[in-house]
Amino acid sequence: MKKSVAIIGLSRFGLNLVESFSKLNIDVVAVDQNKEFVKKASEFVTNAFVIDSTDEEALKDAGIANVDNAVVAIGQNDRSNLTSSIITIIKLKQIGVEHITARADDEDYAKVLKLVGATDVVSPLAIASERVANKIASGSVVDYFNIKDDYDVYEVKIDADFAPLKLVDLDSRTRFKINLLLIERDDHVILPNKETILMPNDDIFIFGKKKEVPKILNFFTKK
Repeated sequence: MKKSVAIIGLSRFGLNLVESFSKLNIDVVAVDQNKEFVKKASEFVTNAFVIDSTDEEALKDAGIANVDNAVVAIGQNDRSNLTSSIITIIKLKQIGVEHITARADDEDYAKVLKLVGATDVVSPLAIASERVANKIASGSVVDYFNIKDDYDVYEVKIDADFAPLKLVDLDSRTRFKINLLLIERDDHVILPNKETILMPNDDIFIFGKKKEVPKILNFFTKK
């Protein structure tokens, strides 16, 4: 089943997130009060709406109550925007959104946003929007690095209930078009060969094209 995410606030950071998510196998709902921002977002996704995110009914009408993750990407360049972020997070909690990632432009703001219900807080100054998108798109992704063009390295956490599997049986290059570079297990780094066995809770580093990665992520997480 495809994941879904709502991007609330479509200034530069929010719009970059929309563009990044549009390249992944994710259903995206993009909203803002600014018509021009929504128009730009509609170039990347079909579900883009002009709404007031502090309006609970408007959030429901846009389908945001059903998303897996909502990103409150409203900038806090003044107190009124900070207030909007806080109220939006509260409303999202009230309509049943379990995972809320909030933008914080100040360390003190981050504490406040966590207190009112944000699951995670990110700073656009500290983390690129595409990196956020890839981490949210699959809960198994620990970290993400773009190498060149569409070729990326992902650090992935294998599920605790994953059945041990030899790399030769995984056949990642043929089945998934992905290379497995490293395995980290109990603070030890393993250079894998075909006889290496993947174990539950392993951290693995995989390399390949962005569009190919979701298939192997689904295999490792069984979700």
